[in-house]
Amino acid sequence: MSVYYTGIGCNINGKHTEQEFIDIMNREFTYKNWNHELTIIPRYRHYQLNYKDWILPEQFILFSLQDWLDYSGAEIYYQSE
Repeated sequence: MSVYYTGIGCNINGKHTEQEFIDIMNREFTYKNWNHELTIIPRYRHYQLNYKDWILPEQFILFSLQDWLDYSGAEIYYQSE
């Protein structure tokens, strides 16, 4: 199983292991310092912080793999042997 993701912080070819993908999501979203951006764009207008009924960025830490896939638009693909 691999994750195909071409968004912020992705590998050049877009192919990632599950752990690589989670690491990218944590680096780029969960553990990002949002203070500067939130002084410029209010939370309720920030496109990266409006997702379902989540209170973001605080609840990024609670995201499962499926939540990250949905949030980022990434997809799981299986390579046939």
